[in-house]
Amino acid sequence: MDKITSNISTLYAEDNIAVLTLENGAKNLLTEPEFIEKNILVSFLNKHPEVNALVIRGKGRHFSHGADVSLFSEESTRDDISEKLEKARELLRTIERLPVLTVAAINGGCFGGGLEIALSCQFRIASPKAYLGLTEIIHGVVPGMGGMERLQRLLGRQTALRMCMNGEMITAQKAMECGLITAVSNEKDAFPESMEFVRSLAEGKSNLQIACILETMNNALDGAEDPSKGQFERVLAEINKG
Repeated sequence: MDKITSNISTLYAEDNIAVLTLENGAKNLLTEPEFIEKNILVSFLNKHPEVNALVIRGKGRHFSHGADVSLFSEESTRDDISEKLEKARELLRTIERLPVLTVAAINGGCFGGGLEIALSCQFRIASPKAYLGLTEIIHGVVPGMGGMERLQRLLGRQTALRMCMNGEMITAQKAMECGLITAVSNEKDAFPESMEFVRSLAEGKSNLQIACILETMNNALDGAEDPSKGQFERVLAEINKG
């Protein structure tokens, strides 16, 4: 198995699915906001062109409780926090734009930076006992990895504003009702169902079909005038080549 360790994560491929696991203590705290080096993730996917999906999970009971708040008071952290956060934001922008299906498999706590990671995925599947929230306000700061704007795009201004202002932590069931997650897992571990979900979604489609659909939707979000232009022709050319 081609398994890579980078920063506080491991990455490997299982058939056509890449699995990225946050591994940093019982709560998978983000002592490194760039939890995997962006270039390593991109290089891995380029090396495995058969991959058509990425599942992100946390090792153990929790997805991630977000940043280690004890770092906020350190002088060295204050000096370079902007650089670290920008690397994390660039990583999440990259995940958001990947030409593969992405899903966060959420167990336990998914708070702060943990939820910001999950929000960069196209889908989120949570275990029945999961809790989710952008809780930074409780610690005297605000989300720093793009979570506020992603939450607003997903849920609308009022719901997102309330969650951010209150540091609200909601159950998996409530998260599904408001549209924050895609589904609540039938099992206590959301990972197997997340794997099956992307397998089912990708079944019968070529990787180019998946990439063209995702690229079109990204183009539309960017406000492109004709976001799907040329995509049909790309897929047709692949069919004729085969």
